[in-house]
Amino acid sequence: MPLPGDLPALAATSRETLYRVLFLVLECPNLKLKKPPWLHVASAMIVYALVVVSYFLVTGGIIYDVIVEPPSVGSMTDEHRHQSSVAFLAYRVNEQYIMQGFASSFLRFLLLFIGFICVLLSFFMTRVFMRMKLPGYLMG
Repeated sequence: MPLPGDLPALAATSRETLYRVLFLVLECPNLKLKKPPWLHVASAMIVYALVVVSYFLVTGGIIYDVIVEPPSVGSMTDEHRHQSSVAFLAYRVNEQYIMQGFASSFLRFLLLFIGFICVLLSFFMTRVFMRMKLPGYLMG
């Protein structure tokens, strides 16, 4: 009779036995696949550009737009019954127009860029400060 501490070991042994039986019956086909001659490895900048564009589209709500199919912009009527187009859907937290999603994604990228510039600026200002305080510091 197995002890309670031996149950995981017995389960692992029975799984291994099941996998051995499966892989004795199943056999991987012997395929000789070749890479198509027109397929080339993409450069690092192309891959980076694809990642940035896909991030922009996903944060802009492209998945929401495909599922829900909202209009790109809306319209509202003022008190004089004049129609005007609006890009932001007011008073609805969980809904958006397509242009609203892209505008928020653009602003997110803008904040990311400004943050990156601030980090670089603080790095170089610290470097200037260190050169003033310790003239021979990090000069090689």
